Amino acid sequence: MSFSKERQDYHLTPRGWEEGSFEGDVLGGKKDVDIPIDRVLTISCYDEKTSPYSESMFYDRITWESDDKAKIDALVNQFGNKPNWFGYKKVK
Repeated sequence: MSFSKERQDYHLTPRGWEEGSFEGDVLGGKKDVDIPIDRVLTISCYDEKTSPYSESMFYDRITWESDDKAKIDALVNQFGNKPNWFGYKKVK
């Protein structure tokens, strides 16, 4: 079981990475954001601590992707394969 866990969703669209819904127990609360209709990929990014003394573990999971792999590849090439998020830097 985690001491704390934050989840931030990001959606890759023709405009770039867009912030989606958030849920967390440290930063507080929950924020629901409508999913863009033109998204091609959704990644859920996590910041998890197992104890008050442990370092944060940053990881992500693809939670949805379009069947249009060519469009995903083109947008990832343009905007990077991960959004800017906490411990992440955009990676091309």
